[in-house]
Amino acid sequence: MSARVSQRFFSLMLRFAFVFEPLAPRLITYYVTQRLKENKKKGVISEFKTRTRRLGKFHYKIEVDLDATQEQARHILEDILDQLRVLRR
Repeated sequence: MSARVSQRFFSLMLRFAFVFEPLAPRLITYYVTQRLKENKKKGVISEFKTRTRRLGKFHYKIEVDLDATQEQARHILEDILDQLRVLRR
């Protein structure tokens, strides 16, 4: 019986995903903007601009334009490299 409930729930979730999918670019832009605002408050970046375009069903192009000083860019690159090192282990 639980398999039937799981199948129905999954089917229902898929229907909702297709209905709300065209709204995803706005939600993605909102999420990215909120995270970048946090970084701006911390002083990690100076200014930013984001834009998300829907290329097709479940395919998006996310553009992020960051303004950073040389020191800020160095810290950002160091953080990225540290994260890559952790992933390689």
